[in-house]
Amino acid sequence: MRGRTCRAFSRRTAAATTACFAALLFFTPQTRGEAWLDAGDSGLRSDIQYLVDTGAIEIMLTGWPIPSADVAWAIEGIKKPEDLSSGQLAALNRVKTHLGVFRSDALRITAYTAVAGNPIVLRTFDDTPRENVEIGGTLSDSGERFAGRLAVQWVHDPADGQSFRLDGTYGSMRLGNWLLTAGALDRWWGPGWDGSLILSSNARPVPAIALDRESSKAFESPWLSWIGPWRLSTFMGRMEEHRQDIDHPLLYGMRISFRPFGNIHFGSVHPLRGFEFSVERTAQWCGEGLPCNFDAFWNMLRGHDNEGENVKPEDEPGNQLAGWSLRWASPWKSLPIAWYRQKTGETIDEHSPLPRRTLDIYGAETWGSTASGVGWRVHAEYADTACSHREGETEPFWDCAYDSALFDVEGYRYRGHPLGHSIDGDGLSYTLGMQVTTPSRRSAWLLLRYAELNRGGVVPDTRNTVAQEPTDDWGFEFGAAVPSGRSDLKLGLGFDHATDQITQDVSQTVHGFLQYTYRF
Repeated sequence: MRGRTCRAFSRRTAAATTACFAALLFFTPQTRGEAWLDAGDSGLRSDIQYLVDTGAIEIMLTGWPIPSADVAWAIEGIKKPEDLSSGQLAALNRVKTHLGVFRSDALRITAYTAVAGNPIVLRTFDDTPRENVEIGGTLSDSGERFAGRLAVQWVHDPADGQSFRLDGTYGSMRLGNWLLTAGALDRWWGPGWDGSLILSSNARPVPAIALDRESSKAFESPWLSWIGPWRLSTFMGRMEEHRQDIDHPLLYGMRISFRPFGNIHFGSVHPLRGFEFSVERTAQWCGEGLPCNFDAFWNMLRGHDNEGENVKPEDEPGNQLAGWSLRWASPWKSLPIAWYRQKTGETIDEHSPLPRRTLDIYGAETWGSTASGVGWRVHAEYADTACSHREGETEPFWDCAYDSALFDVEGYRYRGHPLGHSIDGDGLSYTLGMQVTTPSRRSAWLLLRYAELNRGGVVPDTRNTVAQEPTDDWGFEFGAAVPSGRSDLKLGLGFDHATDQITQDVSQTVHGFLQYTYRF
């Protein structure tokens, strides 16, 4: 009966298919917890990153969600816990506490409510409310082979017209060292804290079927061990209907990341142990009125899809982005600093492995811990989402990022928000952020931002989701999270001062939210 019901629902929506898959997994015996660490918790991310940067563990951290088992296995592999510093021990205990919540011996049930005034528009890695009122809950469990979570939300007066949502729902099956997952999970691909050029949690998650490597441990073969820890993630999702360009396009993504040459050393220094490199690619293709066969997919994969360059307009299979990202952390304990970079191109072709018309993120961060175990991290980040200029010209290629001739209205956006950086196309942003976490897992963060939004091209640009005219924006955000037993309280406050560069009109907006979560 359950199978017939799921098949009936699956013909209606991809979200219903996800819910059915997850619900079936709850009937698996001997279940115990969660399978994924979701994007959205900057405190948890900072603690795991601290353990990686200081050499306590070694896993991949620039692509989220992350298999919780990968983090647990890395922690279990710490050979001499007694040699850890006070800062490492504090971070380790906080991560263990978080994993312990996921690894309970019974079904995990969570309920939450959130109230926001003017929800934050320029979203970062942190998970903040998307609407003015949200009420939701989750039911999750996992076993040796299967895992699932049913996440349900109701929101008041939604911008996309969907009051009932299943964001965060998934069902996973372990196949050796691989996880096959159907679900609607946020994906954050890149080392940035305030944005990702190719996939971020800015838009609601696209329901998808995904295949991910669960453990990122290195090859045992001496011929391949130089690659170091590595992870491969790939997915195929289905986007929304009733778009003004192409209804129900498919969204394909693939990312591979690795930490090579970590064993190279000069004395006691391993200069590349903190180096992580990734290549990533996404594409919108198929959909109503477009070819959905293997030839179209193959043309898209090999970059044979640029209208007017290597394909006829009627044969253009889709719109894609590709690029790379890297992060390098200093191997010297007396110099706790990391540098990261992400470069993503809007145009790919078969003649060159390098993307063209590129967008950029540059960032740097430093970290530390007090003798009492209070951890802190500071980062500075620069993002430019105007496509790089043509050869021989100095002006950027305006109205290019997240737009295409084929997907000419919504473009590379899902339910009204860019799948990439929250500043949308033709933007420029400078951010400075800091976060602090206590041994009891209480945390606070502060972000300062200056952004130039929609700074060139057609005016007004009705496709831009944050500013239809060139706009300068100054702002800050402050937040805190207070866990206590079974409950969590999270609050935030922000302010934006925006100036329209055409009319010189000034607008000032106060943002605020309060979210309460309880685990049964």
